[in-house]
Amino acid sequence: MATIKDIAQKAGVSVSTASRALNHNPRISEKTRQQIATIAKEMGYQPNYNAQNLTRGESNMVGIIFPVTSDTAPANPFHIDLLRGISMALKPIHYEMVVAIAPTTADLLQSVKSMVEQSKVHNFLVLYTVKDDPITNYLRQNNLNFVVIGHPDKAQDRFVDNDNVAAGQAATDYLMDHQEASHPVFLQSASNWVFEQDRHQGYEQSMQNHHLPALSWRYSPTGTAVKDFIKQHPQIDSIVCVDDLLLVRLIRQLQEFNLPTICFNNSRLMGMLINQEEKVDLQPRKLGQQAVELLFNPEEQFRIVDFKINS
Repeated sequence: MATIKDIAQKAGVSVSTASRALNHNPRISEKTRQQIATIAKEMGYQPNYNAQNLTRGESNMVGIIFPVTSDTAPANPFHIDLLRGISMALKPIHYEMVVAIAPTTADLLQSVKSMVEQSKVHNFLVLYTVKDDPITNYLRQNNLNFVVIGHPDKAQDRFVDNDNVAAGQAATDYLMDHQEASHPVFLQSASNWVFEQDRHQGYEQSMQNHHLPALSWRYSPTGTAVKDFIKQHPQIDSIVCVDDLLLVRLIRQLQEFNLPTICFNNSRLMGMLINQEEKVDLQPRKLGQQAVELLFNPEEQFRIVDFKINS
């Protein structure tokens, strides 16, 4: 692989001149810059973007911070699609991803601190939102550049998100309008993430607009099983499930009822597993791409990505 020294030697200039030319230094004439750029292209030179950034005191890496995740938890397909979008957006600007994922908040915070202090990572994408989060508190206190994917805990935080309230309402309206449902139940996980709260709010708004009572079930390892809950409430004629990961967990119990069901995310993997036609597509790849664009556009505060219902 060609080095900057090889290019300088072929061009008949010093290494420092070749370096300045490739970095578009205005002190180097346009003619010399073009000549050296041509030689670099002919020799297949690949600049070391990480070294360039390190001279400015930061690396060419973006830290991707996952929510606290146990070692035995299954991978979330939504996060996988997010990462695909992030990777696509980082490639043209010569940045790479480095991931922080841990089973406890303390471990996650330590991973992020190591990224900052040892690897000089100054740009972060946070794939979750929780109230009074120590990780985002650390990022704010150290004036680090970050974007949250989701509904932010603090008003000053920059973010990319769907309108999950509108998505929850649209999903419920869809069952009413296209499946002739009159008593959909809303199924939630035990985590009660902010996006779940927002989608539930949208569900309740739809039920209120249709002058119907809302009915919700929340997963709990020690609570009432969803199949027993449905049997206890025979009026239930359809299901709004907060996300496809929960639906996969419940699908065996739900199959005996054969109720019209709509869920969120629309990942390819989940589509293969549950063969569910009605989904609210939150466009996670687009969320990831928009998050990267926002991260490097400090004048912009937020972006909202559209959702669509696939049927």
